[in-house]
Amino acid sequence: MVVARIAKFYFKIGKREEGFSELDLILNKHVRSAKGFQGFVSLFSCDQENVAIILTIWENEESYIGSKEIFSSAVNRVEPLLEKQPDVEYCRVDSVNLVNSLSSF
Repeated sequence: MVVARIAKFYFKIGKREEGFSELDLILNKHVRSAKGFQGFVSLFSCDQENVAIILTIWENEESYIGSKEIFSSAVNRVEPLLEKQPDVEYCRVDSVNLVNSLSSF
């Protein structure tokens, strides 16, 4: 069963770009090489200017659980920039369908 972590980060006013840059570095440096990692989607909220959402996709529950240490480390790195702790959801992935392969906008 493919699973996902949806993490909604609430940054202090004016700190979203800085915090997201740090999270993006961690994603590209540590998460990509984690066992069972399948991909991620990074989102900036259009409704809340200090919110960033990161969805990571994992091969199975075991790899998701194994990634918790990396996630906790990432939260600790950006904690001084956060208004509050991120909201985190654990989800079963039903399907993924991208018309084109998206890498960066």
